[in-house]
Amino acid sequence: AVMRHQIEKNTMIDPKNELSYTMWKDLPVPFFMSVYFFNILNPKEVLKGEKPMVEERGPYVYRKYCQKENVTFHPNGTVSYREYRSYSFEPSMSVGNESDVVTIPNMLVLGAAVMLEDLPSGVLFLISSTFKFFKEGPFLTKTVGELMWGYDSDLVEFLSTYLPGML
Repeated sequence: AVMRHQIEKNTMIDPKNELSYTMWKDLPVPFFMSVYFFNILNPKEVLKGEKPMVEERGPYVYRKYCQKENVTFHPNGTVSYREYRSYSFEPSMSVGNESDVVTIPNMLVLGAAVMLEDLPSGVLFLISSTFKFFKEGPFLTKTVGELMWGYDSDLVEFLSTYLPGML
């Protein structure tokens, strides 16, 4: 019973226990995330029916930072908080950098093609014309940084404005 009490005391998240509380609130151990992309080398040929030729790109390594804010201890023994996460690119641990350009499948276009294949040809023509108008094709060529952290898409903006809930 004494040992159990000591274990609970040392592992309980309690602001009075400075060591365990600090380790819980601001993790002292670094966390890393490694990301790989498969760059499609022959997208035009793939559209003509050839097998894709791909090369693995990466790892692109990011250090993950977690920060707990608004930590509140409640009378019933629970704790609530808001956790914020951020990532920092680690060039020394990466093969390449965030400005590397890769070509990957455009999941929005390919997903739409699969979901809509049974629709009448008039509707398919309208959707196909929309993709062409917004210059969206079956492949995306973007930087690693854009793929990781986002980029502007006129099509996505259009869909979220005029067809909310579709995405």
